[in-house]
Amino acid sequence: MSTITAVKSNEVYEGFDVQSVRKCTPKVAGFRVCAELTANGNGSVQIRLIAETPFGNYSKTFSFSADADFEFKPISRVSIKVSIRNFKVTKQVISFNLKLEGCINLPWPVGKKCVSKSFSVSLPMPVLAAKSTEELSSGDLALLLLAAQNDECNCS
Repeated sequence: MSTITAVKSNEVYEGFDVQSVRKCTPKVAGFRVCAELTANGNGSVQIRLIAETPFGNYSKTFSFSADADFEFKPISRVSIKVSIRNFKVTKQVISFNLKLEGCINLPWPVGKKCVSKSFSVSLPMPVLAAKSTEELSSGDLALLLLAAQNDECNCS
């Protein structure tokens, strides 16, 4: 669990309780599918799909806010099917049932191998505290600017 600060549309959002979960299928022939899930403050969920294959790793990130079915084909030999059911949002949690199915087409004699797994997911709803940038002190703005820089200090 960590706290982050984000600036969007001239508003500062702080106090996100970020808690991600990672769900994976079992590994079959060096292949598995994982989903990293994080609740957004607007009632949606960000999902990052990861296909770990003998040919390399592939990922795709997107958001959903209702029941959905979709398929991701990073390369011709790999496909991932995702099913979201019973999507519910309350003030405290976002919950849903997640089904991951991954298939990989390996050279002969192995052929096509598929693996799937279902999960019940419950993510805590982030707490948002928004402040207009006009309400921030110059010290707060300076800290935000410093936090946004990725330069490392090579101090002696």
